[in-house]
Amino acid sequence: MLLALDTATQRASIALHDGSTLRAECTWEAANQHTVTLLPHIVQLLANSGLTADDITAVGVCIGPGSYTGVRIGVSVAKGLASSRKLPLVGITTLDVLVAAQPRDDRPLYPVFAAGRSRMGFARYRYREDGARSAGVGWQPETGVQIVTWRQFVEQLTVPAIVVGEIEPGGREALRPLFGKVEVPEPARHLRRAGYLADIAWRRLRANQVDAPSALLPLYAR
Repeated sequence: MLLALDTATQRASIALHDGSTLRAECTWEAANQHTVTLLPHIVQLLANSGLTADDITAVGVCIGPGSYTGVRIGVSVAKGLASSRKLPLVGITTLDVLVAAQPRDDRPLYPVFAAGRSRMGFARYRYREDGARSAGVGWQPETGVQIVTWRQFVEQLTVPAIVVGEIEPGGREALRPLFGKVEVPEPARHLRRAGYLADIAWRRLRANQVDAPSALLPLYAR
């Protein structure tokens, strides 16, 4: 049973996945309360599923970027579990979790996250069908993560495009002149869910792409 943890931003999410079925999932507004809400949610999710900590055989965790404190808490808990119980550990980036929920599209996809101090973070992804000509099949990053203001982000957009993720009111206002050229999907697709993190983690486990707890570090974008 794989436990997936994502505390990278103010919305936290955890999931239990047995390799073929998403057994349970919980997503909540953690705000700045990750420290006091994460472990109780894990205990409750296990109990609701008729499981205990002894049933956890692997851990997947979102390594950021995002909130400095939020990322650190999730990675610390995941590393602690993996180290103490000698479990395989898989680290996955914030934006890779978010794009996993998006359907195939020919337009560039811009997953975004709140970076604090009126800034946001983003990267540009494209959907690839042929793994032989790219790093893989599905949504693949074309750029690294950048931290900018919403106005600077709008100036860099390649339209038509899709923008998904944590879009605050100021962000929607900045995007407004591009409505019709930029799609902002329905609310459910903006939510970063640990179930998708768990799906990615299982694929990497099967490919033996695991991380050593001592070497896995949070990913901070500046």
